[in-house]
Amino acid sequence: MNNGKVLGATVALLLSLAGCGEVPSSSNSSNNKNSEIPSTKEEYVTLVENFEQIDVEVDETFNLSYAIKANSGITVSLNDEGVASLESNIITGKQVGETSIELSLEGKKQLVNVNVHEKGALGETFSFELGRLANKKIVAFGDSVTANATIGGENTYYNNFANKFRMQDIKNYAIGGTTATYMYEGSNIYKEYAGNETAIDGVRVVKNAYDKGELNGVDYAFIAYGHNDQYFQPPITVSGDDVYDINSFDSCHSFKGSYRYMINTLKLANPNIRIMLLNCTYSEYDKTLPSRYGKTYSYADYRTAIEELAAEFSLTHIDPWQHLEIYFDAYDTKYYYKDSVHLSVEGHKILTQYIINSR
Repeated sequence: MNNGKVLGATVALLLSLAGCGEVPSSSNSSNNKNSEIPSTKEEYVTLVENFEQIDVEVDETFNLSYAIKANSGITVSLNDEGVASLESNIITGKQVGETSIELSLEGKKQLVNVNVHEKGALGETFSFELGRLANKKIVAFGDSVTANATIGGENTYYNNFANKFRMQDIKNYAIGGTTATYMYEGSNIYKEYAGNETAIDGVRVVKNAYDKGELNGVDYAFIAYGHNDQYFQPPITVSGDDVYDINSFDSCHSFKGSYRYMINTLKLANPNIRIMLLNCTYSEYDKTLPSRYGKTYSYADYRTAIEELAAEFSLTHIDPWQHLEIYFDAYDTKYYYKDSVHLSVEGHKILTQYIINSR
């Protein structure tokens, strides 16, 4: 070991610690023009609670005003304009990557990470936030639980959800008594509903809306069927029901095939639409009104099919069955349930909150 080198290094270190060394410390230099900007995440403070990260897809917008409360005096700056853009407090994803924004108020700063994902990447994982959903277009397809004429459509979980997040074009296409499964000639549905202009399956409801151009630009959609399918007992799947052609309903002779048709048609209207598959709410409909067509398939079978479809298409899947079973009171107080299948106003409030909490 070279003792001279060791001694020289020690002296240099002592001089530096005493402030007499010839090598200045850049972090303590009064000439550092960035000295007022925090240099590490640990030096940032919290100006807005529970706001550490934003996830958006390319071309997706996120309105920061709803997160920071526009009149709070907080200003926002973006650290990398190559990944995202910022205009009037609205973040828009530009290309896949990571950046961040700084919230500033009275000399204090908060760092919020911004992750930009490729289109479609957040189909299953996006969160329900006011900044994400406000002013976005939403539609719903379903049966009487979603339509719910028994309490008025304005009181349904769907309207509750859309209004809470200030969404727009809140079109509800749900029709009481309908199935997801196409009413093809010879099906159990056809045996009862043929010629009934009111009872129409989800496949044709979606197709009709598509043909009229009513789905153009829609950002979000709920699809919520199963109660009436359980009654009419269409097969869960048949051979060839994974083939899709908007001009033919041949692949819609099953529950899964009909769902695939609806999903693909919505995606034709907007490839980046976010579809939320809502499983059946808890019901004892199968006990109070048993199907005249037997019971090859149970509620559980149709619920499992919806879960599998969500995985197949990478869609948001929400299953409130077990949660709402706790509130089932159709035979006594009827506070949450109007009957064996339909929720009351209070029941829809419970369902709304469950949907929000599921994210």
